[in-house]
Order: sequence, then structure tokens, then C-alpha cells
Amino acid sequence: MGAGKSTFARALLRGLNDDLPPEGSPTFAIAHEYEQPGRLRLIHLDLYRIEKPEEFEAAGVPAYFWENPDAVILSEWTSRWPELQENLLAETRHDRWVVQLEFSHQQDRRDLRVFRA
Repeated sequence: MGAGKSTFARALLRGLNDDLPPEGSPTFAIAHEYEQPGRLRLIHLDLYRIEKPEEFEAAGVPAYFWENPDAVILSEWTSRWPELQENLLAETRHDRWVVQLEFSHQQDRRDLRVFRA
């Protein structure tokens, strides 16, 4: 919590589509979808609030990943769902990137690690 995931996500999404409206974390909405003609379809998920498999399915989370092959999907708290994370990392048809944000030993800084999965 508070490591800067949503701030990073908003910056990345704006970098991919500079016409995006500013939005906060989708924690309460689960997902924000951004779609404009001629632009990449962008989906920002936040899985923090989902606690049970039934909620996971009811929110349509699997569909975001498996039914949107042309979208850029940015997912926060995927690690709360190890089976999903494992399946996503095993997927070879699409590029996958992992972003790790951690509190730095320096005040008000974060350590960022980005690597291709």
C-alpha cells in the first residue's frame, strides 16, 4: 500500500494515450477502461479488494485478460491471485512485463524494477 502503483499506472497510461482523463486507482471500480478510435485500448485493473474466487469471477477479471488480446492491460495486486499470475506469466502469445515498486531506503523515493516476463 502506498508504494506508488496507481501513480505509476496513471503515468504509463498517459504515456500510451495522452488524451486520457485523469483517474484515480480503480480500487473501488475494479477496472477503468479507456477506448478511443485509433488508439490502443487500455484497461487498468486493481485486484486489491477482491477476496474470494466468486468475487473474482463475478467481476469478470479473467475475461479482461483472456478476451482482450489487443488491449494493454495494467493490473495491480495480481500477486493476490497466484494462479492467475502464474497463468499470465506462462502465456506466450503476448508480451508481458512485470513492474515491481518498493519503498526505497531513501525517504519519499521508490525502487522500480521493470522486466519482461
